[in-house]
Amino acid sequence: MTLLTLDICRLIILNETLIRHDGAARKSAKTFAFDYCFWSMLENDPKFASQELVFNCLGREILERAFEGYNGCIFAYGQTGSGKSYTMMGTPEQKGIIPRLCDALFENIVQITNSSHSIKIEVSYMEIYNEKVHDLLDPKGSKQNLKVREHNILGPYVDGLSMCVVSSFEDIDNLMSEGNKSRTVAATNMNSESSRSHAVFNIVVTQTLTDHASGVSNFISVQ
Repeated sequence: MTLLTLDICRLIILNETLIRHDGAARKSAKTFAFDYCFWSMLENDPKFASQELVFNCLGREILERAFEGYNGCIFAYGQTGSGKSYTMMGTPEQKGIIPRLCDALFENIVQITNSSHSIKIEVSYMEIYNEKVHDLLDPKGSKQNLKVREHNILGPYVDGLSMCVVSSFEDIDNLMSEGNKSRTVAATNMNSESSRSHAVFNIVVTQTLTDHASGVSNFISVQ
């Protein structure tokens, strides 16, 4: 989701957006493909996209695929003040993608957990600032520079990153609140406490399927 303002004219052609700039140094037109285009400026507008609609379009399918064993990622990108934090976290009255996804996650767990099917949820939270990785959930609060390494099967990972077991969205919300206190912030013209770093919040879902007749357990872990 990208918000373009100022003197840019936007033409929508089917599922592609063609951007034309009428400035003096005009360059060739750029075409962008997209799945959804949300309008969230005026609540009384008939085209207004609520937080619930955004989650249903972007978050619900990723959660469903996670329980099927697939990794997923939701990435918010944009300039300061464009609505990244609001889209991902929202407010107590208008929850964003992360709290809605977590609520749905634990609702699913209650529905499918039984004596043969157990689920463990772990989370990590890190920031990337000036090409350095910091653990936002480090109990020591040391802001040690962590190393990114490559696993021959699982791919890239952050060595030494804290993993915390959670059992509810309240647990996750508390951890994120503590982690946000450690993020690097600085004032900008558009935000007096703008974060100067990239943040990555990771949820690991580990499912254990047990055959009681044979005593064999199978593990599925996704993030």
